[in-house]
Amino acid sequence: MIDGKIKLTVLPRLVASPKAQHKSFANVLLKIVLILQFAVVLCVGAQEPVGEVDLSQPLTLEQCIQIGLERSTSMRNARLNLAIQELRVKNARAQYFPQIFSNGVYDFSDRVDFGFEPENYNLGLRGQYTIWDNGQREGGFAQAKESRSATVSRNERTKQDVILDITVAYYDVLKRQELVKVSEQILARSQENTQRTRDYVAAGTLIPADVATAELREANDELSLLNNRNSLQIAQATLPRLLGLDPGVLLAVSVDESYQLYQERGTIERIEMSIEEAIQIALTSRPEFQERQAQIKSQEWSLTLARLQRWPRLNADVDYNVNLDDYLRERENFSDFRSWSAGVSLNFTLFDGGVLGNRVKELKMQLEQSRENASDLERSVALAVRQNYHSLERSEAAVDISNKQVINAQLSLDVIQGRFDVGKAILLELLDAQTSYAQALTNEVNAFYDYKIAQTRLQDAMGVLQ
Repeated sequence: MIDGKIKLTVLPRLVASPKAQHKSFANVLLKIVLILQFAVVLCVGAQEPVGEVDLSQPLTLEQCIQIGLERSTSMRNARLNLAIQELRVKNARAQYFPQIFSNGVYDFSDRVDFGFEPENYNLGLRGQYTIWDNGQREGGFAQAKESRSATVSRNERTKQDVILDITVAYYDVLKRQELVKVSEQILARSQENTQRTRDYVAAGTLIPADVATAELREANDELSLLNNRNSLQIAQATLPRLLGLDPGVLLAVSVDESYQLYQERGTIERIEMSIEEAIQIALTSRPEFQERQAQIKSQEWSLTLARLQRWPRLNADVDYNVNLDDYLRERENFSDFRSWSAGVSLNFTLFDGGVLGNRVKELKMQLEQSRENASDLERSVALAVRQNYHSLERSEAAVDISNKQVINAQLSLDVIQGRFDVGKAILLELLDAQTSYAQALTNEVNAFYDYKIAQTRLQDAMGVLQ
């Protein structure tokens, strides 16, 4: 790279003085200067400790979300990313101010002849200010602000992702708890049937093979309970992990009021808006669109800055130096041992082998890719809303069907139980009816919480999950 430079400098004459030795005072002064010059101050913002959470009480969904937004790793990293972008904005703003540098030199040598001394000291200050850069500072500052805006939108997306994960995990715990309750009820009924079968065998009403059949059904129900308890333990370990807590912490969650209302009324809240309305809300609410637009603007500024690299840059430079070595020996006429210079420099690129041109072309293609991705984002969001909308409709229908299944299975079980008690039904019919009822209860629990999760996923796809 060939740079053309024009520099105007004014240098006053530096007058040398006779030699003298004042080493002790010079060494002390030099140490002070070097300490001040090379000291690095690290400002680390201490994070306020998070208060302890009372985990002895059952947590509501809102409390879990609040804890997760405060403690989860994703949200902590999101806050750090925003703090980093704030620092970059400050650095871009600082380019408008002059820069001042200090320099201290200490030389030691064993050469004492030909006018050289074994020790030499020198102090200086240098100031630099960019007078004109054809808008490069403005571009850098604007680009930093757009990057900060993109980070803010990205953090909002991260927030919604955290809320979605916590909500799904919360409902999973509730579902597993209900399934354990159902399995316990079914197992208790199976144990009762096994004992009654033994009594009938002892009375001569049934044969011993019927006991084996009842015990087999009881073993299957016991295995189902064991599996549901294991799934509950896994769900209870997953939830605190998403909250930023130790997975070994056993969290108690509050009873789901919506499930209680459903059991009392047999109805659920249904989506009232059309799919087109849901898509329109998503296109205006999803934070990805704001993030993508901010990224495009940031890339546009990168392209502008790359083009401005061809333009000259005008700087002002000021230097002030003191020859301490000579002054400390003479101790008189301080002005004779100092020097200063002031000048301006104009720097620009004459030839770089096409590097800047290729950089501009590369940024243009990257910008075109980002715009194409922004266009595809609208289609992707619309597809996600449609998929989750139809999933919610299916879940609503599944809840209705499962409710009817429970009602019919209960009626069938009551009839067969009555017939069995009077000896008009065989044991196999009763066990089949109990299995159908158990399956209906399980389907109802799964259908309801799948509906709640589908409802949450649609809100997330629309960008309104809070």
